[in-house]
Amino acid sequence: MSARVVALRWLLRAAALILWTLVLWGALLLALTLVDVAEEGPRAALARLLPSHDASGWAWTNALSVALAVAVAVVAGGLFAWGRSGRRASSSKPPDD
Repeated sequence: MSARVVALRWLLRAAALILWTLVLWGALLLALTLVDVAEEGPRAALARLLPSHDASGWAWTNALSVALAVAVAVVAGGLFAWGRSGRRASSSKPPDD
């Protein structure tokens, strides 16, 4: 294996680790926001997730991680539903003899 391939694999693994870390951080923020929604109401809890124009980079990173977590949840739910409907459709077909 060449050094270029090894370096590329290392960079891709590092990028995947950073991406999944952001997704997990966003999921944690969403869970804490749901707890805050029950205590304070949706407007106050969701206002903390959305950064203002002059917010720091960390606030924007939090918003990005929440968006990534929601996107991953939607894609995973869609794939799960698509897989279940595919199994149901294939099991309802009569066997070919």
